[in-house]
Amino acid sequence: MPVTFYPYEDELETSTLDEKLEILLEAAERYKAVVLDIAGKHVETTSDDKKRMVPRDMTHAFNWEDIARVLREIRELPEGSPSAKLFKGDRLKKLAEIYEVLRAAKMAKLEAVRIALMNEANQLRAGGSQVA
Repeated sequence: MPVTFYPYEDELETSTLDEKLEILLEAAERYKAVVLDIAGKHVETTSDDKKRMVPRDMTHAFNWEDIARVLREIRELPEGSPSAKLFKGDRLKKLAEIYEVLRAAKMAKLEAVRIALMNEANQLRAGGSQVA
């Protein structure tokens, strides 16, 4: 059975950082919709027994390599000036939104990552606005 990955392989190759974040957000929303749809069907068909979904039943997956690459790209952004800190903080906040969408797709453990990203973004944004 083929597995569909979100985002698609070639979507992020030639994009800017902001475009990559938008593509990841859209892919996360598509992935969430598929996961919730499958989970709803799975619950309806197995309401009698408490069978959990196993990896061989999965037909869709999120491409974590792409999100890790974007996170590294954001972390490597400079923080020398207040405007650079604000820029980096805004990108971290956008990445936290992506994690929020994925968390809603039956991935509750991502909440800790989302909170850490938001804290880092808030620290950068506060540091950037204090100097200005």
